[in-house]
Amino acid sequence: MSQPVHREPVVGGNRGLWALRTPLEHLRARVYPDMFSLAQAHLAFNADGSIKNPQRQKRLEDDVANFMDLVEASKLHPCVRTASVEFVGEQADLHVNRVQTAGAIGR
Repeated sequence: MSQPVHREPVVGGNRGLWALRTPLEHLRARVYPDMFSLAQAHLAFNADGSIKNPQRQKRLEDDVANFMDLVEASKLHPCVRTASVEFVGEQADLHVNRVQTAGAIGR
């Protein structure tokens, strides 16, 4: 007897992202706020490596660009680290330096 085909949206990827995100945040790791998952990824790509769905492709490109902007801002502007909110309503510890500065390399 064959199994019934479920036509529900696949949400397992998002569940996995949340399952990983929660303990990392409790360990005070800085986790990028936007998450991206791609349902049925084994079927989602064109031969050239792009995502078949143009909206999902654009979302991925935007997420990566925004992440890189945040990384650059964190490296160049230390105040970005202290202005971020680690947990809901909790300000980051001002004495914690999460970005290695050029001066600290090689010490």
